[in-house]
Amino acid sequence: MKYIAIILLIASCSIKLTSAQCCSMGNPSSSFSAADKATEPGQLVVNYFFKYGYNETYFRKNVKLINYGMYNFSEYDFSGLTAYYRINKRYQAGIETGYYFNKSVDFADPVLEARSKNGFGLSNSNVSVLYDLIRITDSTPGIIISAGFKFPFSFNHQNISNVELPIELQPSTNAFGFNGSIVLQKKVFKKYMLSLMHKSEFNLRNKYNYLYGSMHISSISITGPISKKIHAGIAFRNELKMSDKTPTGALLASQGSNLLLISPRLEYYLFKKLSIYVNADLPVYKYYFGEQISIKYAVSSGIMARF
Repeated sequence: MKYIAIILLIASCSIKLTSAQCCSMGNPSSSFSAADKATEPGQLVVNYFFKYGYNETYFRKNVKLINYGMYNFSEYDFSGLTAYYRINKRYQAGIETGYYFNKSVDFADPVLEARSKNGFGLSNSNVSVLYDLIRITDSTPGIIISAGFKFPFSFNHQNISNVELPIELQPSTNAFGFNGSIVLQKKVFKKYMLSLMHKSEFNLRNKYNYLYGSMHISSISITGPISKKIHAGIAFRNELKMSDKTPTGALLASQGSNLLLISPRLEYYLFKKLSIYVNADLPVYKYYFGEQISIKYAVSSGIMARF
């Protein structure tokens, strides 16, 4: 069964793709820092999820702007696939990819809204290698470091009916990128996992000489069982998004953001190695550099199999 899953994963990533995303240009995540990672040598963990995100209300710094802005709201529907395989006690390899079924904005101007098009397509993919710097035990905390390489499936902007979509609706960065992370894990009260994580993601300029700003994410989370079949978790996450850079160096209205979110999670084990889950991203503090439409919420659900 493990080999069937590997073949399906390779097949899904060999299709010629276009790309997509809403607001930030990294793939939306559905899981906590270690929930979808392999723990034992030879183990493969496959995670398939669907995520919906909704953005509404403009902010300038941390000030809400009423009846203001080009858009009434923006939203996206994203389906993602991740797989991690542990090669040995120290190393594991992972791949992430996904597809946007919809990436759209609702214009305040009815004339513009009548002419608007929605973005859609496959997003960038990321290949990473993870290394257990310190192996976690019941009494000793563990440290995992990773390095990843992001690549697009198209170097061209998406066009619909010979009209190029705006940056906000483009599926991907259309450029290469790289990322790195460090995770500190500690077992607490014997059966719960406490995790501290930091991840940074950087993009290179695309063929249009446009550079998407880097993203820096820090989080603290705790997960564990609340019954034989039900696990729960909660994470507090800070996301710092830096400003994009245009070919002309023009100053953008949206110059990045600094967000604090809370993410509750509930997971149900159908079988020992198969579970379904739901989780949400809820902002508790929002600070936007420039003027931007802000995140309202995001929700996701998925299925995770361990082979």
